[in-house]
Amino acid sequence: MNTLFLAITAIVLVLLLALVLRPLQEDDEPRQEEEDKRISPLLRGINYLLSDEPDRALQEMVQVARLRSEAADVYMALGEMFRSRGEIGRAVRIHQNLLARPDLAKSIHLQAHMALARDFQTGGLLDRALIQYGKALEIQSDHAGALEASLRIREQSSEWQLAEELLSRLERVRNESYSSHRAYLFSEMARQCLSQESRDEAATYAARAIELDPACAPARMVAIELAMAAAETDKAVTEIQALRSHANEHFSLVIPQLLAHSDFYDNRGRELLAEMWRQHPDAELALSWLEALARERSADDAKVLYHDLGFVPATLRESLRLQAVLGDEGDAHARFSRQWRKRAKNYVCEQCGVEVIDVRWQCPQCHSWGSLHPKSEEKI
Repeated sequence: MNTLFLAITAIVLVLLLALVLRPLQEDDEPRQEEEDKRISPLLRGINYLLSDEPDRALQEMVQVARLRSEAADVYMALGEMFRSRGEIGRAVRIHQNLLARPDLAKSIHLQAHMALARDFQTGGLLDRALIQYGKALEIQSDHAGALEASLRIREQSSEWQLAEELLSRLERVRNESYSSHRAYLFSEMARQCLSQESRDEAATYAARAIELDPACAPARMVAIELAMAAAETDKAVTEIQALRSHANEHFSLVIPQLLAHSDFYDNRGRELLAEMWRQHPDAELALSWLEALARERSADDAKVLYHDLGFVPATLRESLRLQAVLGDEGDAHARFSRQWRKRAKNYVCEQCGVEVIDVRWQCPQCHSWGSLHPKSEEKI
C-alpha cells in the first residue's frame, strides 16, 4: 500500500476517534445515534484501505461526508482520495467548495489552499497552483511546504530569478544554507543570458555561481564558452583546466564545445586534451573525445585519435562505446553497440537512483541539483 493511502488511513482513524470520544463528552442521545451511523462507514473505509481496495474505501468516505456534511476534515480526506485516483476535477471542486464556506477556521483555510494547490499542480495547471500556494503563504508566510512547492514550479518554468528569491525565503525559514542549490540557479541564469547574447550578464552570473560552488560544472562551461567566443585563448585554457580540477566527472561535456570552436581546438584544444590524457589516462575522457570527434568531424579522425591515445577498454560499457564509434557497418557487434548507445542510460542520481540518457543538472525525479553522475559500469 502506498504512502498516500497510509496517510488517508491515519486521517480516517482520527475522524473515527473523534466520533467515538465525542459521545462520551455529551449526554445528547440523538446526537450519539447520529455519530454512530458515521462510525460504520468509517470502519468499512479503513478495512477497504487496509485491503488495498481504494475504490470501495472512497465510496464509504462519500457516505461519511453525506452524514457529516459540516465536517471539513472529512472533505479534506475525501479530496486527497480523489486526487490520488487521478480525479483532479472532483478534488478541485471539493476544496473550492470548502474554501467558499464563510465559517471555515483559519487552520483549515490553510490546509484547503495547500490541497487545492496540489490539485492544480498534479493536473499541470501550474499558474493556478502558484496562486493557491501564494494564498497559503499569505496566511502563514513561513510555510516551508508552500515555499518549496512554489520553488519547484518556478524551476520547472525556468523562472530562475523568482526561484532564487523563493530559495532565499526558504533559507530563512529553515535556518540553513542552500549555497550549492543557489549556484546552480545562477548557472541557469548564466546559460539563459548566454542564449540571449547578454554576455556581460552571463559572465556575472557564472562568476557568482563559481564563487558559491567551485564544482558547479555548468557555470564553468559558460565561462569557457565566453572566453572562446571572445578569442581569449589563455583565459579559455585556464577555465578548461579549472573545470578539469574542480568538476572532473563532467569534464567530458566540454569537448563538443571545444570542437565547435575549430580554431581554438586545432591550435590549443587538441594538445591540451592530449596533455590531460598523458597526465591521467581517463577512459571517460578518451571515449567522449572519440565520440565527439566522430560526430563533429569524421570516423577516420576518430580512428587516428584512437591509435594516438592507445586506449584499451577495461569494462563492457567501455567496449560497447568504443565499438559504437569505430566498428564497421557490416559488423553485427558494431550495429548492436550503436543501437545500445542511443538508448543507454549514462547518468544516475546519487539521491534517488533514477537513470537518464543525457546530463541534467537537476534530477527529474527528486529535484536535487548536481546529483546526477556519469555511470561507469553497465548492468547485465
